[in-house]
Amino acid sequence: MTIRPGNHPDDDPNGDEYTDAEVFDLDTARARRGATSPIDWDAYEAELIDDERDQFDTDDLPAVNPASAFAAPATSADRREIVPPWLRSRAQLRAAARWAFGHYTHVSLYHLSRSPKYGLRLAWRAPFGVARVLGAVWRWVSDAEGRPVRQAVTTSPNAELYIKLADRRDARVRWRSTVLTVLLALGVPAATVLLVLAGSWQRWLALAAAVLLFGALGRPKDVPLLDTAVVKPRVRRLTADVVERAFLAAGLCKADDMVSFPQPIARDGAGWRAVVDLPYSTTANQAIKRRDQIAAGLDLDEVQVWMDRVRGSSGSARRLVLWVADEDPYATSSGAWPLTDRGSVDVFATFPFGQDQRGREVLLQLMFTSLLVGAIPRMGKTFAARLPVLAAALDPSVELHLYNGKGPVDWSVFEPIAHRVGWGVRDDVVTAFVDDLRGLVATMNDRYDTIGTLPADICPEGKVTRQIADKRSLKLWPILLVCDEFQRYSQHPEHGKEIVALCAELCKVGPAVGIMLILATQKPDGKAVPTDLRDNIGTRFALKTMTWQSSEAVLGAGSYPAGYDSSRFQRSHKGVGILLGADDSGAVEEAVTVRTYFADKHAADTVVARARVLREQAGTITGHAAGHQPEAVARAADTLLDDLLTVFGGEPKLWSAVLAARLAELRPDVYGGWEAEQVAAALKPYGIAGGRQVWGTDPDTGDKGNRKGVHRADITAAITERDRRRRAG
Repeated sequence: MTIRPGNHPDDDPNGDEYTDAEVFDLDTARARRGATSPIDWDAYEAELIDDERDQFDTDDLPAVNPASAFAAPATSADRREIVPPWLRSRAQLRAAARWAFGHYTHVSLYHLSRSPKYGLRLAWRAPFGVARVLGAVWRWVSDAEGRPVRQAVTTSPNAELYIKLADRRDARVRWRSTVLTVLLALGVPAATVLLVLAGSWQRWLALAAAVLLFGALGRPKDVPLLDTAVVKPRVRRLTADVVERAFLAAGLCKADDMVSFPQPIARDGAGWRAVVDLPYSTTANQAIKRRDQIAAGLDLDEVQVWMDRVRGSSGSARRLVLWVADEDPYATSSGAWPLTDRGSVDVFATFPFGQDQRGREVLLQLMFTSLLVGAIPRMGKTFAARLPVLAAALDPSVELHLYNGKGPVDWSVFEPIAHRVGWGVRDDVVTAFVDDLRGLVATMNDRYDTIGTLPADICPEGKVTRQIADKRSLKLWPILLVCDEFQRYSQHPEHGKEIVALCAELCKVGPAVGIMLILATQKPDGKAVPTDLRDNIGTRFALKTMTWQSSEAVLGAGSYPAGYDSSRFQRSHKGVGILLGADDSGAVEEAVTVRTYFADKHAADTVVARARVLREQAGTITGHAAGHQPEAVARAADTLLDDLLTVFGGEPKLWSAVLAARLAELRPDVYGGWEAEQVAAALKPYGIAGGRQVWGTDPDTGDKGNRKGVHRADITAAITERDRRRRAG
């Protein structure tokens, strides 16, 4: 009923004004609403409209001009697609055609190879088929279907009814016998004449047809004629009742406050799609975190259950899309990388990286960010990290710096186009890696100086653009640094801390001036990739890990409570991982599970060959690819002892921190950024202890005390031993 102002029930002291009101039994109504009958969507929509009319009194609303109502664009309307996405996508059409061709070809060849077996099976069952036909004819002629009725009448005292049934049965039997006699009298001679006049192949054809017919009729009901060529997975129809049961079991709704469905549940690709509105007290993020409980309520493996928020004007904090796959969506490969044989890449734009669980393409942008890839061995880490490098290779303006702590395996294919390469963790490779990082940091600082001189109409946002990168005279082209097995460099006893610090510096401020990093590790933890470095990497991709802690080490804190755990992937899910930051938001809630495209060594060779041609045409073959070796860089190991002796002056012992500051002042290009730890690590190969207690005075504060330091006598002894070895040979 509708209550208007000034007409409240309490205003009537006698309570007689509302005698026409209707009282509802809530328990009965709720039980009726929870019945398992199918949903009538037309009635449901009409009920919603009626509810809305009941909630508002239209008599008190101001009049609205219909013309003005239709003049405003319906920007909040959620228009459904006219043509399904799979009909607009050539890739999906080709995939469907390939599947249909392969499926039916397999089924045809399977049954063709078993045709002799099927022939023998039909021949064996043909006599049983003949017997079934004769039995059916006899039951028809003898009116066997009326026998139960006649037997029932025999037990009743109604003799007249029995006589009538018997007369009808006799008449029916005489008629059917006559029909059968006529058919046999005409059919048998005709068939005999046809067989006599027919040729041999026609007789064999007739025999085969008879065997096929009677063999099929003689088949037992529980035994199929043909063997099963394809074992189909269990596919369940997703209904509103099943979804309600699942969310109720997960504790996301109550029996008197169930979920609702703003759209009918329908097929969507290789699964079912349901748009679900949770109760007003429950958020979609809560449901996403309980994915395994919802899967249990659906009686399915959680790998088949996927949920996403519905955002925008058609969404709500409590609305989500539930997609239930018919089978494991990651049991098969996404296929070859689409750009293997043709196409180019603009590193400032997105490129295809893989597909999500519903087969939709996932794009990745590498510019203005860095990428961290983590997984246990043999789960596709290197292949996943190599895809964005292949994409960057197809942009001839990108300068590639490649390092692999495991050696040249999987990465040597890029040598024809790489500016710098380094394989393994030998001392010369590690020092070259450190020199390259230092050079990139210096280049980064120079680039900021260059950008600062550009006018606002050329560089309005203070970062590199496609147009700026194409001006080779500015030297602001994109640079991509790739390091696989990063843990072997970050945990190096002498240069590990400096490598981490330099990479963190590049990740913090390098992307804006076109310097990007890709770091991959099979040891995703806080030691291999320290927090300060990981937190500055904008895009992260976690494949199979052993624990949820390792998953968080890649994706970042908060990913596990949000429901994203790469340790739940199966061993068969190679190349499948959780991608965070691909949408440029960085929000943990926007992570997406991706099955990466496949590019083996042959595909990589094809891409690199195409990239080499593009770079030759653009004139961007430099460094290692052009046969040039990096210039020799003065290193601390070459002059360390002499430099230490110089900065000691006449003092017998000094703190390591003081020595580091004096070394940086003496040779800033060599010792810049050194601290006490670097001094101690550099002296370790000479047998000099850098942790001896030294009494000294802080030059800045004047405070005195014991700190770790070095004795001058140890330096002179090491120089004497070095010179003796040089003279000896």
